[in-house]
Amino acid sequence: MFQRSVGGGLVFSLLFWIHILWSQAGFAQGKPWLKDYSQHREFDGIYVVKKIEIPCRSYQTFLVDNNGNKLTPAYRDIGEFSGGLAEFVPMELDEDSLGRHGFINRKGEVVIPPIYVSTDKFFEGKTWVIYRAGKQYGLSYIDLTGKEIYKVPIQYFKKDFLISTAKVDKLCNQDTREDVLWWKGRDYFILNWNFSPFIEKEVRSSKYIYHFLFQGKYGIIDKDMILRVPVSLDDIDPTYEFSGQGMERVKYGDKFGFINVFTGVLITDFLYSDTRKPTSGLFWVKKNNKWGCIDKTGKTRIAFLYDEATGFTGEDRSAVAINGKFGHIDKKGKIRTQLKYDFASYYNNGISMVRIGDKYGYIDINDHYVIEPIYDEALPFDKETTVAERLWVRFELTRRGEEKFIGFSYKLNAVFILIGVALFIYANSLIFRRMQLARANRKK
Repeated sequence: MFQRSVGGGLVFSLLFWIHILWSQAGFAQGKPWLKDYSQHREFDGIYVVKKIEIPCRSYQTFLVDNNGNKLTPAYRDIGEFSGGLAEFVPMELDEDSLGRHGFINRKGEVVIPPIYVSTDKFFEGKTWVIYRAGKQYGLSYIDLTGKEIYKVPIQYFKKDFLISTAKVDKLCNQDTREDVLWWKGRDYFILNWNFSPFIEKEVRSSKYIYHFLFQGKYGIIDKDMILRVPVSLDDIDPTYEFSGQGMERVKYGDKFGFINVFTGVLITDFLYSDTRKPTSGLFWVKKNNKWGCIDKTGKTRIAFLYDEATGFTGEDRSAVAINGKFGHIDKKGKIRTQLKYDFASYYNNGISMVRIGDKYGYIDINDHYVIEPIYDEALPFDKETTVAERLWVRFELTRRGEEKFIGFSYKLNAVFILIGVALFIYANSLIFRRMQLARANRKK
């Protein structure tokens, strides 16, 4: 579906011998100074030149002008120019013996300091950079001045992209061809991605964000080819079964969070063990085994207090429960029906079904009974009428409490069936005994 952007590394050292190196065939006419270097490449009148003393171990790279004058001190490597800048790696390694990456301009001036573990050439005025972020490697996008455009929220994916499990590789003699890899079995994951031209076209034509899948994990990229969520998600909800209000539910490990469906930005951390489809602009979400409500910005609107909760209906009511007692609250979290019932349903058509002990009845939004709790079984008013049972008789019930007989209780029907089966068995047994007795009499 897509291609990983991998420059190479020690793990790919064999590629060095077949890699297309900088042109070494002959020296440019009138530039005898090029013979002093092992490799060179021209970029519109300036040259990146390299001296290799011991392949893969001892080498120096310079930026020089058209006359061979050095514009930079010795660097480990200088990459291709794009957008007027080229990636470079100084000779000094960091505390982990890794090269640091920055950018210089055509004059050899350092425009973006070498502070990154990995990066790439600029494209459409931006590039990605990888850096240390606590125990993880982080990923951001920067512009040609080094200003951060977007920071991928790596901190929410605490099990992934750990420095301790990463492998930083590069091509021999080419420190600007580096990758940060995380091996998982026989395959590997990376932070930065390049797509095939076909998929890139598809991504850019998407209206808002684009979901993609690799080795059972999902990532999210926007139409500007900026990775908004790394390839770490365990589940997404593009069909909006649990999503809405501009938020999409996503899963990491065994917890849920939400992203903005237009930008791909992560709105909430992965805090919730369960969620419900939003109603009336609010999401019921479960945290620490309690239900509460957040809005489309991720802000908590109703505290995490409830053991059970239903969606809000047009009556501005949700049925909630604490310690086995049910009642109703409004969207502001105010209790509108005291939590005193053994069960209470959502409101529909202005009526909620409630249970006191083992009897069902119906109340209005002011907590007044419209139908007394006299029924042994009942269903909420999802339509103009509902079904309720009393004394093993089933009725069609109107909102005014009017009853219409529609049959016997399923329980009573089951009893009749059991009695019928018992009678059938008894009759069968009686017939069998009489047949045996008749046979015995004939033998006499």
